[in-house]
Amino acid sequence: MSSHPHAFSRYCMHCGQRLTTAVPEGDTKRRMVCLDCGFIHYLNPRPVAGVIPVRESGELLLVRRTIEPRAGTWVFPGGYMDLGETAEEAAIRETLEEAQLEVADLRLVGVFTRTGPGIVVIVYEGRALGEGAPGHETSEVRWFAPGEIPWEELAFDSTEAALRAWANQRGLLGLNDVNRG
Repeated sequence: MSSHPHAFSRYCMHCGQRLTTAVPEGDTKRRMVCLDCGFIHYLNPRPVAGVIPVRESGELLLVRRTIEPRAGTWVFPGGYMDLGETAEEAAIRETLEEAQLEVADLRLVGVFTRTGPGIVVIVYEGRALGEGAPGHETSEVRWFAPGEIPWEELAFDSTEAALRAWANQRGLLGLNDVNRG
């Protein structure tokens, strides 16, 4: 619970009174509860949307992160969804922000989870419409042939899981024989 961005909230967002932890009636877990108004502050996972941009030649684009966590490692473009946007819209926006690249024809690769911070990652494959360039959270963009994916330098377990699922869907099963160091 401590790694969630709202885990340290002390006051109720509805009435402003101090929160406490308790097991609400009918529940089985301790939650952040306002004893004055009864509002339960659920700490839920945060959705992330991303795209594996792919060229017609089959190469995929990865970006090198400049922000923590895992600055300096490789990931496909992605980030937190904003209120009012769909997962597809968030994935397209994040790809434009992080890789200066437009994508089209999104196809769901899968949904992956990261342990710890409560992250749900929705990953698409998208047809790349250009070359790309570093954005404000990235220092480098690079196109990789599927056999050249830098498995040892990937940012997150969910990055690796999504890329392996993508490879399986494309019939590139040999990529799954590569293990992280």
